[in-house]
Amino acid sequence: MYFAAFRDLALRYVNAIFETPLQFAVFLAGAWFTANGVIAFGIYPDMAFGGDMHSCTIQFLGFIPVTVNGWHALFHLITGLAGLALAPTRTRALAYTGVCGPFYLLIAALGFAGGDHVVHMMAVDTFGNIVHTIEGSIVLGVGGLATITGLTHDQAPAMRSDSSRTRPHPNTIEE
Repeated sequence: MYFAAFRDLALRYVNAIFETPLQFAVFLAGAWFTANGVIAFGIYPDMAFGGDMHSCTIQFLGFIPVTVNGWHALFHLITGLAGLALAPTRTRALAYTGVCGPFYLLIAALGFAGGDHVVHMMAVDTFGNIVHTIEGSIVLGVGGLATITGLTHDQAPAMRSDSSRTRPHPNTIEE
């Protein structure tokens, strides 16, 4: 009984995120940020801040420096889970791009200004600030592109094939 309800909910979610490219892109961003948050918590979960702030820098793939702490992990986890939650609805997905993109750009700017931290809480490094700038720009760009191309309206083309969308409207007169 519970499995059937869960399966129906999961199928509705999957069908919803494939309604428009915007929603699928927000889903991908949410999945990416959530995965980053989970991995960062696994690397270094310390949540201290201020003068007691600690961080850990690892070499990802042997050459990419990644500096994290618990606050950095929480930042990615919250923005990721928000993306996953808002992706199924077109207007909420668009709102996510308008909030999350500028938020990532703000965090990047504060990171560049603060050096190795964002407001003495979130541990970052230059590479992380560059990545946050790219991530924020992509999320903001997806929202802007969706708005410009009209992929936020009810008439947006579907990403999945659905035979009900190809039938003529009942009030349409066929010749």
